[in-house]
Parts: sequence; C-alpha cells; structure tokens
Amino acid sequence: MSERMHLGPVLAACFSLHAATVVAQPQAGVEAEVTPLRELAEFPIGVAVPADPRPNSLLGSHERRAIVSRHFDSLTAENAMKMRYLQPEAGEFRFEHADALVDWAREQGMVVHGHTLVWHNQAPRWMNELQGSAERFESVLESHVDTVARHFAGRLVSWDVLNEAFTDDKPTQWRDTIWYRNIGPKYAELVFRWARDAAPGVDLYYNDYNISGAIGPGKLLKVLEMVDDFQARGVPIDGIGFQMHVNLEAPSNEAMRAAFAEVVRRGLKVRISELDVSVNTKETMTVLDEQTAQLQRLRYAEIVRAYLDTVPQPLRGGISVWGITDGDSWIPGFWKRADWPLLFDADFAPKPALAGFAEGLASGGN
Repeated sequence: MSERMHLGPVLAACFSLHAATVVAQPQAGVEAEVTPLRELAEFPIGVAVPADPRPNSLLGSHERRAIVSRHFDSLTAENAMKMRYLQPEAGEFRFEHADALVDWAREQGMVVHGHTLVWHNQAPRWMNELQGSAERFESVLESHVDTVARHFAGRLVSWDVLNEAFTDDKPTQWRDTIWYRNIGPKYAELVFRWARDAAPGVDLYYNDYNISGAIGPGKLLKVLEMVDDFQARGVPIDGIGFQMHVNLEAPSNEAMRAAFAEVVRRGLKVRISELDVSVNTKETMTVLDEQTAQLQRLRYAEIVRAYLDTVPQPLRGGISVWGITDGDSWIPGFWKRADWPLLFDADFAPKPALAGFAEGLASGGN
C-alpha cells in the first residue's frame, strides 16, 4: 500500500522522539528497556487480566505479575466480574476469584476498574431463560447491580455500568437484549441510577466498541443521544469508555480525535478501555515481521497522542490495554486468525509496541 511505501522518514522520526528519556537505541533487533508506563502518566495506565481458574490467570503466573506490577497502575478483570461469573445461579453470588484480583491489585497500590455490571453477553443461563413481567426483570437486574456494586464499594474507583447496548446497524438501534426486550430502553437509565445508589463514590461509565470512528459515527451519535438525555434529566453518568479494538489503518487519527472531543464537550471523562491494535486483518501473515511491528509501534504512539491532545487532564479516565501478552489476546480465538495485537509477545518479551505507547505518553500532548 502507498502508506507503507512512504513510512521510512516517519519511522525514523518516531524512533528518535524522546529516545533519551524513554528508550535506548535497540541493538541487534532486541527491544530496549522502556520506562514503566505508569511513571509516564498522571492518569491510570491499565491492563485487563485473566483470573483463576483460567490457566493463564494473573495470580498463577510470575511473569504476568511482573509485567503488570512494573508497567501498570490500574487493573480490570477480563471476565471475573461479568454477570455469568458473579451470579452463576439465581441469588447465588460468587466473589472469590474477583476478590482475589482486587486484593492483589490493592496490595500493589493499583486502582481497579470494574467490568461490567450489565451486558447482554456472558450472562448466566438462568438469566437468559428468565420469563415474566417487566417488573420481574427489573427486580432481577436491580438485585444484581445493587449486590455487586455494594460488594466492591470502596475498593473500586470506576465501573463499566452498561456495556454494548447499541447495534452496529445504520441507523444504530438499541440492541435486542433480554433487558431491552423485557424492560425497554429505560433499563439503561435504571442501571446507572442503581449503581450510583449502591456505590456513590465511583465513576460510572458507558462502554462500547466502534464509537471511535472505525465504521462511521452512527453508534457514537446514538451513545451521545443517550448521554444528552441522561444529562438533561439528571441520570448519573461520569464517562464513556472507548473500547478501541482497532487496526493499523482504522479509525483515522482525525476520527479518533473528533470522537473524544464530542465526549469532552459534554464534560464527561474519556477512557480508552480495551485497547489493542490488530495487525493481521487481511489474514496474510503467519509471523509478526519487523516492518509490521514498527508500524504497530507508530500506531500505539498515535493513539496515545490523540488522547493526550484531545482530552484535558481532569477528564482523563485512563488508558487500558486489553490483555497482557499476545498469547492472552481474545482476537485469534474470536476471529480465527493469527494476530499479535498487544505490547508483549507470548513469551513475555516487550515488543516495539511498548516503546510506541511510552513515546506517546512522553509526548505529553499539546
């Protein structure tokens, strides 16, 4: 592609940027040591991690714990706080695995972001099979939100209250979930109000993918319509989480900045909540070559700079990558293709992407 053919000068410029303070010059293709990411930012730098009983659990892996404690000061449970895992049977809550992650994070001096109180996916079977009146569905949903938010109150700084409530259709619609189908759109308002009552000191986020311009502004406009309605009627909401499962080409830098700016204009916090950069969307690669690794480095730097340039310090809810190593990533399993979207490879070695993230942070924004 023409963009790749003309990247030589850009790569050279990127590598020299902040080299004295961020990275030493690489030798023999080995990525040099990078300043811990958490030391380069005045806002949370986070990572999503697996919990027990998964074989790649953070708490069962010395290598993963070493990476997380060095580079990150915010932790998100990849799955352990979702509805299926916290309430597998009606009225039967199981917090042991999520509690273990939270306890470890607090011992390390990290903050914890909760993910997620309400989602249509990864709900327990009994919820998906629930029948009855709108009042019954409201009661079940309120019980879950209230019990979970109160259990973690005082130990978490923020929650993804509602996750992926809108479709990718054009025009975007409310997603046909068990909650929307049986309660109607007011369920979104209800879960934010219940979360605020249960955890008054916690930042409350709406979280979604494809709202940073990846497939156009349709979904973002629907999210902002909900936000405007919430703000007009006093429904509590503190921020928007941009999942940002992106690739080397989309969304554009301009689209990202415009999307962040729309949220900032409403006085809400902006989180990049689930960042990864896919490099094999055309499924032509079997290994991550050096040229592509350097393009990924540029892309991470570009995203972080866009965040710093667009989001003022008081509204920076943080940036979290979705996984520790390429071996932990959801992308290969979900899309059935090889990919290397994260900051560390499957052998726990830092990739050029880590240096790109650091370079973006060290730029400091405008």
